[in-house]
Amino acid sequence: MHPETRSLLLRLVRSLAMGVGLFALGAFVQAWLVVDGVRGVMEYLDDLILGLLAGLLVFAYEQQRHNAMLKRIQVIADMNHHVRNALQAITLSRYAENTQQIQVIDESAKRIQWALRELLPQTHDGGEVPSLHASQEPAEEISHPTAFHT
Repeated sequence: MHPETRSLLLRLVRSLAMGVGLFALGAFVQAWLVVDGVRGVMEYLDDLILGLLAGLLVFAYEQQRHNAMLKRIQVIADMNHHVRNALQAITLSRYAENTQQIQVIDESAKRIQWALRELLPQTHDGGEVPSLHASQEPAEEISHPTAFHT
């Protein structure tokens, strides 16, 4: 099954289950209020409870979306950092000797490849995004000469 179709079906099933659950809860509270003979303002208690539960569900959903968006923004910031540093090293390598130029370009290409391989897939996997402060870059792959590292 195509991932987009599966995701759509999963969202549809969750939505329907949520709707049926809220309906069942509302019917239960309504029946309980009728059996107990609650009158007046208390007749609206089931609507209040149902509204609060629906609000909490929407809040939980929005929190989840907010956290996912923050992770994506962090990935973009990390990608920006690694790619800009690699490109700056490449740009400044023209002032180095020929052999050092090749080394800097090679190391910069490895850094960009690392960022593409390690950071970008995590926007889809839902996993933790490696941060700049706890970098998981292999030390042997990334070792820019200090003259070209920012």
